[in-house]
Amino acid sequence: MQQNELLAIFEELAPTALAAPWDNSGLQIASEREEIQHIAVSLDPSLESVQKALDIEADLIYTHHPILLSPKYINKLEDSYFKIVSLLIKNDVSLYAAHTNLDSMPIAFWLADALGLVEREFLEPTGIIDEVKRGIGVCGKLVKPLARKEFIHTICSLIPHTRPFFQLGNLPDFIHHIAICGGSGSSLLDEAKKFGADCLITGDTKYHTALDLTQEIKPFAVIEVGHHSLEEEMMRRFCFILEKRLPELRISFIESQDPFIQIME
Repeated sequence: MQQNELLAIFEELAPTALAAPWDNSGLQIASEREEIQHIAVSLDPSLESVQKALDIEADLIYTHHPILLSPKYINKLEDSYFKIVSLLIKNDVSLYAAHTNLDSMPIAFWLADALGLVEREFLEPTGIIDEVKRGIGVCGKLVKPLARKEFIHTICSLIPHTRPFFQLGNLPDFIHHIAICGGSGSSLLDEAKKFGADCLITGDTKYHTALDLTQEIKPFAVIEVGHHSLEEEMMRRFCFILEKRLPELRISFIESQDPFIQIME
C-alpha cells in the first residue's frame, strides 16, 4: 500500500483533530518509502521496541505514545532518543503516533466493553467527527451490581498487569457505576463523581489526590492499575482493527515493558 494512502487511513481511524492541544500526535519521523507492506504496532517508541520492529523488517512503526510530548533538544550524550531517531532515519522507517486522539476512539474503551457498561457518558468530550460525539474517559452502569470483593476479582482478571493494583479511597459495598480512563485520568475525578461513579479505574494518581480520597465521607475510590496496563492491552487490540482494515498488509504487535519496575526484598 502507498504510504500516503496509509496515513490517510490512520487519520480515519483516529482523527488528529481529536488530539489535545498539548499533544504531539501524527507523523513523528517521515521516510521516503512509497510502499508499505509491514506495520509494527507498539505502545511506546522505546529503543527496545523500535529495534524489535526493525529486526522483523517492519516498514512503519505505529505507537500510542509519541517520541516526544514537547519540543526538546535531542542530545546523543544524554538519552536514547538520538539513537531511536537515527535508527529510523538510517533504515528509512516512518514512525507514527496516535495518542490522545486514539484515546477518544472506541478501542480506548475496551475495558468498558469487557465489563458490559451501559448508559455511557464521556468524562471529557473532545469533539464530533462525522456527526459522532467523541471523548476521553467513560462512565457507565453495570447491568448487575458487583459486590466489592467480586468487583476487585473481576478487574484483576480482565486487566493484564505486571504489578499490583492499588485502591485509593473507599469502595462502597456494591459497585453500580464505573468510570474508566486509560493513562493519567485522575484529573477527571470530579467528572466521574458528577456521573455518579462509585470508582474510577485509571493509570496514574498523585499522592495528595490519594490522600484527599481517604478523607471523603461518601464511599468513592480510584483503582490505580498502572499507565501501562490499560494502554498495552488497547494497542494489542488495535492490531486486530488494523488487520481487519488492512488485510493486504502484515501487522505485528511489539510488546513493551512497563517502565515502573517492582522491587521486592
